[in-house]
Amino acid sequence: MKRIIGAVCLLVLFVAYQTSITAFTHVHYVNGVIITHSHPFHGKHTHSKSELLVIGRLSTFQAPEVDVYEDLHPMRILLAVLEAEQVSPLIKGGGKQTISLRAPPALAA
Repeated sequence: MKRIIGAVCLLVLFVAYQTSITAFTHVHYVNGVIITHSHPFHGKHTHSKSELLVIGRLSTFQAPEVDVYEDLHPMRILLAVLEAEQVSPLIKGGGKQTISLRAPPALAA
């Protein structure tokens, strides 16, 4: 029973979030900078400078160490296999094919 209640609560939270960002998105212009966010409001409203700063910080994602994520990625073994060059050709006796956007040369008669 607790599992069903938890699942329903998560579903309600997701639907409420999607509704909020879809129906209540609006823009504020502050010193030539556009700040976009969403929350329910009626009519015209303003935010203080500290509120706008918090909105800006919460809506910006910064990852200083991108390489750390790549090292910890759960699919890194599969990605390494996909990115590795093929050592042997797929067809016996066949050469390595290259993908080229250039058309083959035309034969002059």
